[in-house]
Amino acid sequence: NSSLPDVADGGPIFTEKLKNWTEKNEKRIILSQIVSMYLEMLENTDKTKGHVRRISEELFTLKNSLPDGLKKLKDLMDLTKLPMNDLKIQRKAVNELFSVLQTLVETQTSAKKKRRQVQRRCKC
Repeated sequence: NSSLPDVADGGPIFTEKLKNWTEKNEKRIILSQIVSMYLEMLENTDKTKGHVRRISEELFTLKNSLPDGLKKLKDLMDLTKLPMNDLKIQRKAVNELFSVLQTLVETQTSAKKKRRQVQRRCKC
């Protein structure tokens, strides 16, 4: 029952997290995780109730339209576990440095191009 007084304890769960994710693609990743959590929560509810079934169906449809945030989350967690004091890891990282920097520059250039295109269209 979401009207019980303890619901307000500790503040929001999901909406507060969404504030930290500002870019559209970032937001889609976190939303993917949140939708999955709602589906997990509704998994053991009474699906004979029409509104519960409709919400579950809608969330499932939304989940399919979002990127696989779990895979991306796993990638991030794997990165945090890399032993950066390991010499082999360091050599591999240095070997990939140019490629990583090139990808970063391409990403930034692409964002600048999009901004310029939006500015050119506006004849204010």
